[in-house]
Amino acid sequence: MALMDQYALDVWRLGSHGQAPPPAPGSHEAKLLRAWWVARREARKELGSGGGPADRAAAPSSGPRAGRGEAQRRASRTAPRPLRRRAGRA
Repeated sequence: MALMDQYALDVWRLGSHGQAPPPAPGSHEAKLLRAWWVARREARKELGSGGGPADRAAAPSSGPRAGRGEAQRRASRTAPRPLRRRAGRA
């Protein structure tokens, strides 16, 4: 039985008993993903970011990040990176 078939059966069964229908499949995934990102960000704040190159004091330079403030640098380190697809095998 497919997922949507099971959902339709559950909606019909609960409706015939006068109960509220269950949430649609996948409707809670955005909330779970957001909760995961928040928990990840809080854990990184508590534990530090691991002592990588971004944790070292930035040396003065004339590069593209020379004019950025500490708050902007810190914000860019904690922002989530976009998910990337893996390269397919040839």
